[in-house]
Amino acid sequence: MDELKKNFYAQLGKLSVNFSKMEFKLGQILNYLIGTEEDLISVTLTENNSLHQTIELIKKINRIKDFQPKTMKELLERIAAVKSYRNLFIHGIWGEPYESENDIKIVCEERKIRYQEEQTEYGTNKHWRYNNHQTFRLSFLRQLTIKIDDIILAQDYMLKKLDEEKWN
Repeated sequence: MDELKKNFYAQLGKLSVNFSKMEFKLGQILNYLIGTEEDLISVTLTENNSLHQTIELIKKINRIKDFQPKTMKELLERIAAVKSYRNLFIHGIWGEPYESENDIKIVCEERKIRYQEEQTEYGTNKHWRYNNHQTFRLSFLRQLTIKIDDIILAQDYMLKKLDEEKWN
């Protein structure tokens, strides 16, 4: 099991690094759209944006810039689709890996407190939800890593095209 734990934690590490790269490259794309990648003003104005804020700002700016709108929209949709995992992987509390159902699993606890309202036949049910637990398989983490790798490749393509446009 020790070797399996090492593999699991290595996969978690790779995924964390990939999420970091993805977010950094998204910031680079935003800064290119605002001005240039090296523009200190755009970097300063956007440095503390959340992933969600960065995505929304790129959407707004690209409505004006109209830079490869279809490709940009697809890229942002792919990033938005993995955003909740990114937040969980970075901020979640991870347990110990264990063997189950021919795979290695791990439980991640999300301590974020969320307010929920549910409509029932008797009215509105209001409650706070916290300490949500989610179980992940090693095979899922590997698939997610591949998705993020693909997103990073698409970001590299966009950055290359943005850089080419800057010099034309």
